[in-house]
Amino acid sequence: MEEEDINHVILYCFRLQDVLLSELTFLKENVVQTDFIHIVKRVVRRNKAGELEKLFLCAWGIWYSRNQLIFENKRISLEQAIDHALLVAKEYECAVAEQQMGSKPHCGWLHLPVGSLKLNIDGALFHDQGRSSVGMILQDETGNVLFTTTKPEHEIIDHMEVELLAVLRGLQLCLPLGIHDLQVESDALLVVQELTKGEESMSIWGSLVLEIRNLLLRFPKVVIQHRGRMANAAADCLAKYSWHLHDLMVWWNSFPEVVSHIIEHDAL
Repeated sequence: MEEEDINHVILYCFRLQDVLLSELTFLKENVVQTDFIHIVKRVVRRNKAGELEKLFLCAWGIWYSRNQLIFENKRISLEQAIDHALLVAKEYECAVAEQQMGSKPHCGWLHLPVGSLKLNIDGALFHDQGRSSVGMILQDETGNVLFTTTKPEHEIIDHMEVELLAVLRGLQLCLPLGIHDLQVESDALLVVQELTKGEESMSIWGSLVLEIRNLLLRFPKVVIQHRGRMANAAADCLAKYSWHLHDLMVWWNSFPEVVSHIIEHDAL
């Protein structure tokens, strides 16, 4: 059996070569090399934007899928693992870009068309507790709160997954209410992009994306859009509020004191 090391994975494992070469085309110029560090040095000397980052992201994606199989008994394809790594990096870049924006985003209430409702959702991770949670708030066109809710999720999942799960839980709560015109807002740009792109999701969250899309089809009119983190503060606070809870909590036509100042500020 061949030794499992970075050289074997990146350079010699025939099961991985086709996928890696499709993402890292510059590796084709280094097929005769026998050392990963030598390839890194070659990439540095090439000095082409994004190549070095992509090389290490792909290596991290392979390591992530290996650990998922060994420690979580979850099998993730190489394509999904690399896609996951690249999406995580893109999410980070989006967050940095948002923080560096010169103009302060609008955080107050934006009036909706008459008859429309707005659902803000967010997720939170509690690594020290080994679990995550979701929070959401539904409001009418004038900002009146129809419900607020928070729900712990008793399993560690990554940031992208918990944000998608927040969308799913929010839609599941809204569906029985007979809503005809719904706007869903999330501060996770990649989640919005993943749900609104036309083609089938090939990411590791593909089954969750499909479940959400099927739910969306059951609403007469629904749109998913991105809002900045500050504009999504109430949902964020609700998600973090469940760190000490053990089950779903819903406040109908009301909200917990912990988000009252945010809702009052948004109404100004």
